[in-house]
Amino acid sequence: MSARLGQTLAWGSLALSVGLLAAALYLSSIMPATVPASRRPASENFTFMLLAIAFSTLGAFLALRRETNRVAWMACAIGLGISLSGFGLYYQLVAEYSRPGQFPAATLAFLAGDLGWSLALGVMLTFLPLLFPDGRLISARWKPVLWLSGSGIALAVVGSWLSDLEPGLKTAGDVLQNASGLVLLLAVIAALASLVVRYRRSGSQQRLQLKWFIAAITLVGLLAAVQSVMAVLETQLPLNDLIVSLVLLAIPASIAIAVFKYRLYEIDLVINRALVYGGLAAFITIVYVGVVVGIGTLVRSRGQFNLALSILATALVAVAFQPVRQRVERWANQVVYGSRSTPYEALTGFSHRIAGAYADEEVLSRLARVLVEGTGATMATVWIYRASDPIAAASWPEGEPPLRAEVADRVVQVRHEGELLGVLTLKKGAGEPFTPVEESLLTDLAAQAGQVLRNIRLTAELQARLQEISSQAGALRESRQRIVAAQDAERRRLERNIHDGAQQHLVALAVKLRLAATLAKRDPEKARRSIIELKAQTAEALQTLRDLAQGIYPPGLHERGLLDALSAHAAVTADGVGRYDPDVEAAVYFCCLEALQNAAKHAHASRTTIHLEQREGHLRFAVTDNGIGFDPERAVTGAGVQNMKDRLASLGGTLTVQSRPGEGTIVTGVVPVRERSVVGAAG
Repeated sequence: MSARLGQTLAWGSLALSVGLLAAALYLSSIMPATVPASRRPASENFTFMLLAIAFSTLGAFLALRRETNRVAWMACAIGLGISLSGFGLYYQLVAEYSRPGQFPAATLAFLAGDLGWSLALGVMLTFLPLLFPDGRLISARWKPVLWLSGSGIALAVVGSWLSDLEPGLKTAGDVLQNASGLVLLLAVIAALASLVVRYRRSGSQQRLQLKWFIAAITLVGLLAAVQSVMAVLETQLPLNDLIVSLVLLAIPASIAIAVFKYRLYEIDLVINRALVYGGLAAFITIVYVGVVVGIGTLVRSRGQFNLALSILATALVAVAFQPVRQRVERWANQVVYGSRSTPYEALTGFSHRIAGAYADEEVLSRLARVLVEGTGATMATVWIYRASDPIAAASWPEGEPPLRAEVADRVVQVRHEGELLGVLTLKKGAGEPFTPVEESLLTDLAAQAGQVLRNIRLTAELQARLQEISSQAGALRESRQRIVAAQDAERRRLERNIHDGAQQHLVALAVKLRLAATLAKRDPEKARRSIIELKAQTAEALQTLRDLAQGIYPPGLHERGLLDALSAHAAVTADGVGRYDPDVEAAVYFCCLEALQNAAKHAHASRTTIHLEQREGHLRFAVTDNGIGFDPERAVTGAGVQNMKDRLASLGGTLTVQSRPGEGTIVTGVVPVRERSVVGAAG
């Protein structure tokens, strides 16, 4: 169909509907006074005109925008059918009680009206549920339902015509009408079944559209149930036509919302309230009918007045209303939300629990559970950012692996004072969307969770810091113990060296001095030779003492600094090196000596160099050799390397060892320094 033809037909159907309704209003105004009151349409019948205009306007507008969608043309047909029905009803009445020939073709108008009403009702109850919202059947297997519905409509029209126009065929017409009722009932049931199947198979967007339409169909079904009860009681609802027309208005309204604004409304609340009010209406009807009609039969047999029963029914309704309302609301919540809470029940419950009733870990677990219960999600995970990496803090259901953001249906950021603290990830069943109220719930929960996540992160950081401090304290205690042990061992070594070296030399000198004194009187020549030997032994004792002092604290280090002291042991290069506190110079000196000894003893190096430099308040040294190297991951740290680390750690410094098999070793140390201004840089 071309766009121009579609526009012409759409506006033409609307104009024709409005014209027919205007004609019906005119006929109502000129209706002869001779028309009996029993045949005059009730004044509230004019509300059907509003229903006709609603369908016609909706159909025209949909056809203009989506001319390929059959729903638009079905809406046009329904509106046109209702308008034709109203016009035919009024035209036939006016023609029947007017002067013969004044209003010709009255029978044709009546038949047209009957056809219009049957077509409108059949399309509304069968074709719409089968084809909504995209105008296509779910599959070709549902085509027989369309033919069944069309056959039912045709049987209804033919049966009505035979019953009303041919008295001799009234029996056949009644049979056809009864058959059409059964056929249409089967078609309606099948159409509603197709609606359920479509809902189960549809995606998130189409489900939102179908929810509105299903809500309207449910409302119409409730009205039909109430009317069935009233028919059994051989009565009808007050203002029945008005109520029917207003309820039927829910169908075009639901279509309009579903097509144009399905993202702006929360249908779950509408369905919930409809179920509550429908249930309460059914309860009041049952109580009233049971008391007034059921008990009334017995009461009337005793000659009592029915007003008392009406008062009794009203009293029973008033007493039982509140408990029944609560039960109906629980039932409606169960129907709409299933086993989960309503969104703001979940939010309220979480708000109470974060007030201090739970520990932080329990609050996060509760938050994940609330996310599932409040939104109907199948899974939810709370992630906390630590060092820019997300960590899964809690998930629900328990035992499930964390739901990562890349596979989640919804990811909500948790912020506090503009800082990103974590995210909430949720996943729903296939085709289930997040509704606007659920989106609002997620936003509110994320806002409340911001403070919780900040507190948890601060607590975790504090615990990590305390653990680090505790670890450092333990390492410091071990380092001090090693330093004390090393000092004790050094004292014992000095004691042995003094006892076995310098002390023995001095004792021998004392003995030989006494001997030389004795020989001086007896044999001066021999005494002279003894004194010469004593001179050599004295020099040897002095050298032993110098060597011993060199191991304690080199005099050259104290007098000339690191560069001069280390130059006696290896090739040294320096950059910006000056004089420092004695503890710093001693620590660097002995660390370098230990590295040189390890290179000579273990690495079998032929060349070893030392580089010193000062930058940004730190003194750095590097001892590099060309030895055989080793694998640091497999090697066991010896006592010498550990002593070097302890020396530097006591001054706030660090030591690292880099090596690879066959590529030598680099021992690097860094220690904070404050340069002494008394002595300049050594060179």
